[in-house]
Amino acid sequence: MTGPRELLSILIASLGRPSLLRTLASIEAATLPDALDLEIVIADDSKTGDVAKLLSTYKTGLVIRVVPVGAGNVAIARNATVEAAHGDWLLLVDDDEWVDRDWLVQHLAAAREFGADAVFGPVYPVYPDSTPAWFRQADPMFHDLGWADRGRRVVHGQSGNTLIRAASIRERGLSFDPAYGRTGGEDDDFFRRMAAAGATLVVTDRAKAWEDVPLERATAGYTLGRMARTGGLYARNVLRGAGLSRRIGFAIDAAAKLVIAAIATAVLRPVDRTRSFRMRMKLSSNVGKLQGLFGLQPGNAWKLGG
Repeated sequence: MTGPRELLSILIASLGRPSLLRTLASIEAATLPDALDLEIVIADDSKTGDVAKLLSTYKTGLVIRVVPVGAGNVAIARNATVEAAHGDWLLLVDDDEWVDRDWLVQHLAAAREFGADAVFGPVYPVYPDSTPAWFRQADPMFHDLGWADRGRRVVHGQSGNTLIRAASIRERGLSFDPAYGRTGGEDDDFFRRMAAAGATLVVTDRAKAWEDVPLERATAGYTLGRMARTGGLYARNVLRGAGLSRRIGFAIDAAAKLVIAAIATAVLRPVDRTRSFRMRMKLSSNVGKLQGLFGLQPGNAWKLGG
């Protein structure tokens, strides 16, 4: 005798980029666990219904529902998919990613083994062919959450490849904050609040996805600016409601790490460009933290070397 069937809702916030079709094709090719049904909910955040246009000639056996949003705000788009979903499980994936054949199986296995409310899988960047070797080796577009084979508990996460127990966020009344919808960081903020509310968050490197890195993003300038923005958003998230002593301690820590990274950048540059660039990334991140601490718009203030 089999147990009751469950429904899993795959949630995609999209502007209707053509890469969405590869995302859907990889989902359709993924192994579907027993006693599980699947639906896909896509928030069309374009102003002109580009998702519906893209899907109008797409032939698939998937159950797909498109929710018009058009807000130009990823947090609002993500909330729209959550509200429209009927699933017991929610699985967030971006429209420029493609997933492993065992993606669904591994996400659910980790959730059940660890009693998790959210499971984060890695998204591996695929760089353009023209990307310099030192940049590939630095791998700046890979978000390292401290991946573990079977699973490991964490207190924050990302939304690009994430399984969520639907009841966990509905019972806690959680949603993505639209204040982050045009700056990014809405996922980090959401999952930090989720963990603070008592949810169990887990990472596993078995639930794999990949994404293409656009040529214009495979550059030092873009990467360092991104690290500064990420540092600023991190400061905003972790210092919310913090007192003066906490802020002073945060400033001292960020300033010390900034100085160490600046020295390491200069020392390593002649002998190891990859490690030097990794130090530059840390440098920009800590500049961003200090900018965020003082309420400044994070940006890349450090252009050390080429």
